[in-house]
This record gives sequence, C-alpha cells and structure tokens, in this order.
Amino acid sequence: MKRISSLFAIAVISIVGLSSLGMSAPKAGQAGKSFTLEGRVVSIDQKARTLLVDDQSSDKLYLVTVPEGRSIKIKFGLQMNLAEARFDQVRRKNIVRIECKRSATEHLAQLEDGTQAIVVIVSQ
Repeated sequence: MKRISSLFAIAVISIVGLSSLGMSAPKAGQAGKSFTLEGRVVSIDQKARTLLVDDQSSDKLYLVTVPEGRSIKIKFGLQMNLAEARFDQVRRKNIVRIECKRSATEHLAQLEDGTQAIVVIVSQ
C-alpha cells in the first residue's frame, strides 16, 4: 500500500512539473495577440505617426505605431474627457490606454539615445 501511494505521488509531481513547463514555454503565435498598454507618452513623432510610451506596469518602453483613423483613449491629460482621441490630440506626458498588437516583422527598435523599445501597432 505504501508503494502504491509513493508511486502515485511521484506520478502527480511529474505531471504537474511537465504541465508547468508547457505553460511557461514561449508561444509561436505571440505576434498577433492583442494586449492593453497603459502608460505615459514620452515623445511623439508626427511624421512617422509613432508614440513612445513608458508602460506603468513594467519598466518597458513601447514604440507604438498609430495607423490613420485609429484612436487612443487618454486617461489623464487635456483630452481625457473624449471617449476616443485622434493621434493629433495626444500630447507629451499624457497617460494613455491603447489596445495594441505586436509587430510581425520587428520586435525591438533601437532609439537615438541607445535605449531599446518594443515595437507594437494600435489594433483598434
């Protein structure tokens, strides 16, 4: 009886261990998944239609490309009463909330000062 319970315990431990490895493995389809980015706008490039956003929940910088016609939610700033703000209404130091998806081609961008930013595209 003791041998059966110890074999059962070993089997349960190995199953839990293998399942946790499978959950932490990198996923191949991460490029198309959307996520919500909330952070402070550090800089704006009007010509390239990009925002450099400092994420509030982590210490990551995101280079957000905003295609024509896409909108952004300003959580704190001059235009925060709008349901959706256009790209030209976003100002530096605004706190924004953006639905993004990762770029399929390039994941990291090297900025002029040498820091790296994660490249994302507005999905809505």
